[in-house]
Order: sequence, then C-alpha cells, then structure tokens
Amino acid sequence: MLEVKNQNNNKSDNDTLLKKLAKDLKLGEYKVKLCFTKLSLDYSDKYFEDNYSLSKELVCSYYGILDDYIRDDEAKKEFDLQIKRFDEVYLDTAPLIHEDWFLFFIANASLTLHKRRKKLVILEKTMEEMFGIARNEEKDLDVRLRAKVRPFLFQHLAKKGLLKIMDTGSKGIADDHLVSLFKRRGKNNNILLITQDRYLSERVVQLGENLNKNIDLPSHSFLERFTQRKFIDEDIVKKVVVCELMKNGDLLRLYICQHCRDSYYDKLFDCGGFVLCSSCYYEIENEKQTQKAIKQIEEKKRLKELQEAQEKRDLEQQIITVGKIIKRKQRQVLAAIISILVVFLIIVLLLI
Repeated sequence: MLEVKNQNNNKSDNDTLLKKLAKDLKLGEYKVKLCFTKLSLDYSDKYFEDNYSLSKELVCSYYGILDDYIRDDEAKKEFDLQIKRFDEVYLDTAPLIHEDWFLFFIANASLTLHKRRKKLVILEKTMEEMFGIARNEEKDLDVRLRAKVRPFLFQHLAKKGLLKIMDTGSKGIADDHLVSLFKRRGKNNNILLITQDRYLSERVVQLGENLNKNIDLPSHSFLERFTQRKFIDEDIVKKVVVCELMKNGDLLRLYICQHCRDSYYDKLFDCGGFVLCSSCYYEIENEKQTQKAIKQIEEKKRLKELQEAQEKRDLEQQIITVGKIIKRKQRQVLAAIISILVVFLIIVLLLI
C-alpha cells in the first residue's frame, strides 16, 4: 500500500470524503471507495480530506470522468485551433502528472481529437518512467499518486480512440527516444510535443529547424498555382513544435531567439521555431531607430552645408568690390572713347 505521510495523519470519523466525492461526481459511494481500494489507498486518511482537489482528481482519472474539467466554448475553440494543424501530438512524462493540468487539456482537446481523427501519443518509455515515479519515495506524495492513477485514465482514453502508446525500444531515456523518433517522422508530419522539460524542448526545436534547412521547394507552373489555391509550400515544409502545458490545460510554445539564442515561451503562432524575443526585438528596433536618427542628422548636416555653400556663392556674386567698380568704370570710359572716335571718324568721312 502506498504510504500516506502527513504530520496530522488522523483517521476521519465518518465518510465525509466519500459522500462529497460521490455527490460532486455523481457516483455511488461504493465506486469512490472501490477507487481508493484499487489504488491501495486509505480513503479515511485525513490527508485526502485535506487535499480534496487531489482526491477528486484521483477518482476522475480512475474512472475517466472529465466533465468537471471542461471549460467554456471559447477555450475549446482555442484548443481546436492549436491542435488541428498537427498530424501527431506527443506527451512527455512531466505534463501528465503536473497537478490536474492534463485533465483540463484532454477534457477540452478530446472533441477536436475525435472530430479530426487524431490521437495523443505516449511512448512506452514514458510509461516506464511514470511507474518508476510512482514507486520513488523521494518524490512528493501527490506526484506519486498521480503517476499511479494516470495509467487508468490512459486506458479509458485508448478505448475511446484518443490515445495510443508507442513502443520505441527499451534502451535509453524517453527524451532520447522522442528526439530519435522526430528525426524520422518530422520530415513528413507536423508534430507537436508537450513537455515541461526546457532542455528537451530546445533540442526538439533545433531539430525541427535542421529538418527544414535542406528542403528544396519544387517550382510550380502558373497553371498549377492557378488551379490549386493552397498549393504546396506549407504542405512540404513540416513543423516540429514544442509546447509547455500550463494551468487549465493551456499551451505555450517554446521559441528560440535567433539573435541572443535564448529560449522563451509565448502563444502558439503558426511560424518557425526561431523568432526574435521581445527584448531583442526592441533592442534591434531601438538600434534601427538610433541609426535612422543618426542618418537623418547627418543628412540634415549635409543639406545645411550645401545650402550654406550655395548661399556663400550667391553672396559672393552679389558683393560689389572696389576692383569690380574700377573695372566697370574702365569699361565705361573705353566704350565712351570708342564711341567718340567712331562719331569723329564718321564726321571726317562726311566732310571729305
């Protein structure tokens, strides 16, 4: 039996927990009791009464009851938008046992999975890791309890056609199995991995970028592009996307900044995995604005210098110096003498 360790480990004097769970989940009390018995847990232990949400989660997982974890219609639409673009959705160990977040995720994603005939994929190695966590007394009790009860939920999901367990061999750890698997399947499938492991996330995002580096997009004739509206390129270039599971089952995607190479989480956009982080974006934009301002200042300075040079030339042309006056007077005197000589010459010729 999984030992419950609590400072106040007194037994409840009544079946308050059974009654409350039975009422909230619309189950018979015997079924709630059976769940704890099958999990080798003592439902009368005060730990479960003090941690009611965990107790409820255990029963819901055991019987596959997810109604209480379904969110509003807008949330379900968002899950549909996030999942529909992927051919395969893989789950790592940590998201499966991190509080009740997975229950929210599957409760709201199940409609999309069923409608679009998709399945969640869990590796056999992930299941092995979960069984190991359930027996590891160094782990927190709530984590061990979730690791112990989740396989029952997986059975219910598998019967509904929403989940499959894939065997990739027995050697190595689940992370390496996932990376090896994505190297093969990422070339022809859009893949989504849900994990809380940041290092694994970075490895997979980098893998996705490398898979698309050497893809040669075919050239298409005008007729092909005209007759087929959504041709090609997005159907050829596949995406390997990694998300972290958040509270209420929400997903945040991991990106790697192509400038500083640091990873960060943001909304799940339909783009590549290497995207500028906000700090680098603003830094680059500020640098651009600074360079633009410097260029504008330099351009204004150049125009000002040109203007001043032109004004100087104009001013020089307008300035009447003494030398210019003398030269002008000399030209006037010379012109007058020439005129007098011409007149005198004409008079002489007339007198002759």
